[in-house]
Amino acid sequence: MPRPRRAAREEILAKTRQRLLEAAATEFAREGYVGANVNRISRAAGFAKGTIYNYFPSKRALMLALIDEIAAVHVDFVLRQVEPEDDPIQRMERFFSAGFAFVEQHPPQVQVIINAIYGSDDGFKQQAYQAYESLFTMIIQDIVETGITRGDFRPVDPDLSTALIMTIYLGSCSQLDAEGRIWLDPAQVVRFVLDGLRPRELVPGD
Repeated sequence: MPRPRRAAREEILAKTRQRLLEAAATEFAREGYVGANVNRISRAAGFAKGTIYNYFPSKRALMLALIDEIAAVHVDFVLRQVEPEDDPIQRMERFFSAGFAFVEQHPPQVQVIINAIYGSDDGFKQQAYQAYESLFTMIIQDIVETGITRGDFRPVDPDLSTALIMTIYLGSCSQLDAEGRIWLDPAQVVRFVLDGLRPRELVPGD
């Protein structure tokens, strides 16, 4: 097959796969994994029933691929806004502001991740944790550990602190209003987190 035709075919396949993943995000977010229907996903993407099996061998494989796809976009979105900052406090502020912005721009995708992390399927939960590993690493190394080294934060346990930060973030992401917006103010959330990390002033008499 001539190279231009092969490239065109690969582009079509990639676009079709992406449309299926986008339709799957809406379906899984609305119906949950158990209630989701692969034929409904194919039709919502604009394809014939069964098309999805040309790209994913099963509904479970589709869900696992979707978790990876969402996480990759989510992590890239956040990292691109956090990495230019040198100060760990500003990095923390950027982490929450960027993270909240992503949630409001991609509510179905974020709902899929929330369902995977807080759901009962250990396989989906593990897939999500692995997919977000680079985000955990960034928080540990570039925010918490750097903040401790600079004296901005107390000498806390970096792994435990990062787990708590992510728990607060994910919990905030799950609190959406009717229009898909997070009702919490990211500045208030950051202030709460930073208050728990900053050195405590000695109380007179201690």
